[in-house]
Amino acid sequence: MAESVLAPPPAPPRRPPTAPEERLKRLRFLDALIGRGITAGGITIVLAVLGIFVFVFAEALPLLFPVRVSEKENVQVEGAGGRPLAVGEDEYRETGWVLSSHGVVRLLDFRGGRIAAEVPLEGLGGAKVLGGARALDADVLAAGTSDGRVLAAGIGYESIYAEGRRTGQTVRVAWQAALPVREDGKPVPLVAVTLRGERLTVAAAGPDFLAVASRNVEGERVRLADLSGTLAGREPTTLALDQDAESLCVGTSDGRVLRYALDEEGGELRENLDAGGARVTALAFAFGSQTLLVGDEEGTVSGWQGIRSGGAGRTLSRVREFDRAGAAVTAFAASRRDKSFLVVDRQGGVRLDHLTTERTLAEWGKAPPQREAVAAIAPKRDGAAVAGERGYLRRLDSRAPHPEVTLRALFAPVLYEGYDRPEFVWQSTGGTDDFEPKFSLVPLIFGSLKGVLYAMLFSAPLALLGALYTSQFAPARLRALVKPTVEVMAALPSVVVGFLAGLWLSPTVERNLAAVGFLFLAVPLSVGLGVAVLRLLPPRIRGRLSSGRELLYVGGFLAAGIVGVAFAAGPLEETLFGGNLRSWLRESAGIAYEPRNALVVGFALGFAVIPILYTVAEDALSN
Repeated sequence: MAESVLAPPPAPPRRPPTAPEERLKRLRFLDALIGRGITAGGITIVLAVLGIFVFVFAEALPLLFPVRVSEKENVQVEGAGGRPLAVGEDEYRETGWVLSSHGVVRLLDFRGGRIAAEVPLEGLGGAKVLGGARALDADVLAAGTSDGRVLAAGIGYESIYAEGRRTGQTVRVAWQAALPVREDGKPVPLVAVTLRGERLTVAAAGPDFLAVASRNVEGERVRLADLSGTLAGREPTTLALDQDAESLCVGTSDGRVLRYALDEEGGELRENLDAGGARVTALAFAFGSQTLLVGDEEGTVSGWQGIRSGGAGRTLSRVREFDRAGAAVTAFAASRRDKSFLVVDRQGGVRLDHLTTERTLAEWGKAPPQREAVAAIAPKRDGAAVAGERGYLRRLDSRAPHPEVTLRALFAPVLYEGYDRPEFVWQSTGGTDDFEPKFSLVPLIFGSLKGVLYAMLFSAPLALLGALYTSQFAPARLRALVKPTVEVMAALPSVVVGFLAGLWLSPTVERNLAAVGFLFLAVPLSVGLGVAVLRLLPPRIRGRLSSGRELLYVGGFLAAGIVGVAFAAGPLEETLFGGNLRSWLRESAGIAYEPRNALVVGFALGFAVIPILYTVAEDALSN
């Protein structure tokens, strides 16, 4: 018997959804869509904040790393009987140059580890080269000769491009000049040089001789000033000329440092300083020429900075002490980028110090001892070159991303160049390349706390008293208008508030400083007077004011007080402060008014804080 198969019952006909069901379906879809959008937005914000944290951490991480140093290959630059007198290299560290005592400038190719060319000094003739020097902030060299002259030359670099890409660098001698400095034709063993614009200035010295000469690079006229009479029998041992050719310092064999002020007429001895009694063996100006570095034959390294004492002008004072070198200091080399400098001693030791922090950033292993040496820091401060009498160029690598940052520099007072005492200073940028960044966090911390304090003094009374009034006294219609308006204020971006404060509020306060000051007195006095008068009114009249409308009455007194200040501020400022409140503050109270001050910050920050304080307080009081 065949089995019967029962067919499933027919499905009931689908009922078309009603309009409410369609609307509910759309609402559910929109609700899910908005929910996912809010979730995605929240995750995006979290990721953005995390990304900012990672970026800040990555930028600050190099502060924790020690300075990394290493040595590159050495280059033989001098043969027998000669010695290097000055050295330099280009910013890419591909080419360089050495001034030789043989009277030639050797142009170097570091990529091939070879001498690319030799350029003789023009006009040397049969004279010998006795001494050499390099300018602080330019590749300019000078050589003192045996016949009383100084020969100078400028080094130029030129990049090589092929198919739109840089493929290398060439080095050349761009110009040469000769300056006679001794009329008697006697030897010039000590020289210093600087180039300011087109003006070339050299200083020259011998056992009983000191002179300064200058000329334009393209000209022939030489200005010469003989300063030998100011030596008083002292023997010069080393020279340092600042980058503006305004100051010349001379180290002597009896441990003195003589400072000369230079001008168009010559030079004048301004200071005779005791450097400690030991023979001064090395002098150099740190970048910016505000601090003089002094090294002696006992290995002492010190920094001398112009300090005001009493009513006198700035005089060089010994304000910095560095670790003692292992032997007599033979050379300094200042960076062209910051306040770091190289110290080379007679035992072959080389180290990198930082002027402001007074700490040693890096030390390289000692080379064989050498009586004399010359050195230069690479333009990007990523290495150095040291050449000595043994005839080879020692090339060094270093990486110190932020040498000026230490815990002491961040949180303790520091003596900066141009200051007379240690101070807390934040100033990260300046108008010149030789500017010294100042990174003290103390002004930022206290400035932030001061701004928050002023913001709370401004916003807390307004927000709390406003919340108290609207929740307890204001009519319902006024409360329904005020509360949403104040809450909408919270949506105004803080960046916009700061923008308005810097570009509108700050200049407005500066132009009306006296009026703003008088408002601090007029506003509470007007409100207090309005309340006092309201309280003194007869109960019959006061009863006509419905509850919550007292604000309109007191507001009239407030408006009258503000208008009164607007009209009376000018005459009051003229009578009380001689017509200029800013000048009166500076001269009488010693307060220098700054347009963008903590008061303006407090107003702006307080405006941003008021909605939050008001909303929280109003909800708490209403509940």
